[in-house]
Amino acid sequence: MNLDSIYDLKIEDISLGYVYNSKKQDFTCIFCGETFDEGIVYEDNHNFITAKRAIEQHIEREHNGVLKTLLSLEKDITGLTEIQSKVITGLIEKKESKKLAEEMGISPSTVRTHKFYLQKLKRQSKIFLTIMSLLELQEEEVESKEILKNEKLNEELLRSSCETNSLHPFFTQYNLK
Repeated sequence: MNLDSIYDLKIEDISLGYVYNSKKQDFTCIFCGETFDEGIVYEDNHNFITAKRAIEQHIEREHNGVLKTLLSLEKDITGLTEIQSKVITGLIEKKESKKLAEEMGISPSTVRTHKFYLQKLKRQSKIFLTIMSLLELQEEEVESKEILKNEKLNEELLRSSCETNSLHPFFTQYNLK
């Protein structure tokens, strides 16, 4: 799976770090494409685990978890600046603003400002996602109305062509009505 297709995934799948394919009955890592078949029991440190648990452990071990892997992606994929990524990483590691500020070479108030901005961005993102979802629904409604309209038009054309005797002259010599 390549990162271009990450945009086609549901938020739930991205947050898990894997997708489940019900037809193939397997779990696929969205970061590297490794798959784990549901019908196979995997061994892990002398324990037997399911495919779901195996993919979860794979993501933790190979990719250092979903959150850190997403944070390591490029800015044009995440939309986060390097400073924002560092602040979020500090939050993951439960660092205090003062300690994080020292490490980043900025003031603690700047760190707090970044935290505030990230919370604001979170609230705005919820509204934006809702707007885009509603727009998609509206587009789907328009498309389905167009399909229904075209079906009715085709029905009317078929009915009118059947009502008139518009067949080849050879066939019109017979009274088919």
